[in-house]
Amino acid sequence: MSNQEADRAVPDRGTGREWAGAATESFAEFADRVDGKEDVPLRASLDGGVATLTLDRPRRRNSLDLTLSRHLLLGLMSAGDDPGVRTVVITGSGGAFCAGDDVESVRRWRLGDRVDTPFDPVTSDAHYLRVCEAILHLPKPVIAGLTGAAAGAGAEIACAADFRLASTRASIGSCLAGVGHVGNVVLMSRLTGPARATEIYLTGRMVSGDEAVRLGLFDRLCEPEEFDRELAELAGRFAALPTASVGLFKELRERSWGQPAEYGLRLQDAYHLKTHATVADAREGMAAFAEKRKPRFTGG
Repeated sequence: MSNQEADRAVPDRGTGREWAGAATESFAEFADRVDGKEDVPLRASLDGGVATLTLDRPRRRNSLDLTLSRHLLLGLMSAGDDPGVRTVVITGSGGAFCAGDDVESVRRWRLGDRVDTPFDPVTSDAHYLRVCEAILHLPKPVIAGLTGAAAGAGAEIACAADFRLASTRASIGSCLAGVGHVGNVVLMSRLTGPARATEIYLTGRMVSGDEAVRLGLFDRLCEPEEFDRELAELAGRFAALPTASVGLFKELRERSWGQPAEYGLRLQDAYHLKTHATVADAREGMAAFAEKRKPRFTGG
């Protein structure tokens, strides 16, 4: 693949804000519409460019039913398309991250319910799949903040994130073999390697603490009393990054994964050149470096 071919392979995404989200409202509008509503088990807020989505079904350990999974996806779409959002945080209430798909909802789907379950009524795609795809392609940093267990589809969502900050009380695992199901192969394997992901699936164990960090399932641990402060600090730091460059980095990461090194390097060079040509923050970063000052990134 030549440099010219790689360059043509890079879609014209302008500042990196345009993506497949196709939101119909800003994130602020989304947050105003859903936050605090009794019939919506998701809390949403926007502060300093940080969009926070909190799964809020504590009695069901934040497991995904139709309402929660659909609103989580809509929130991600709104955040991805909103230039006022610079980073996204996904977390859970009540001491859990997400226990996966709601078992009762899955049971109803198996009995023929194609309306009120976390699956597409036409394609049968699980909504968590679309959530994970949205996280992977969202052109901004996504942080999973884990204060408790992430299992099954919840583990998939955590593994899709760009960074996982975990309380020492958090854990992550599959738990699917125990109920005769398959999953946690693709995204978990990207973090741990296939052999360890297989072991976690077969044993059904939950991984926590230093082991989770060592395996790449968690990026950082903190004590429970420090979690909120560290999460806010991390999100603020990511929100100050050159957002459009981060979006292009994520797109390059997904396109180059598993490809031959020569192809990946050529594609990487094409994205590097595109950054020079289209990202205002890249010009600001170079100017700040030359002038020996701190860059003032605006996200464009």
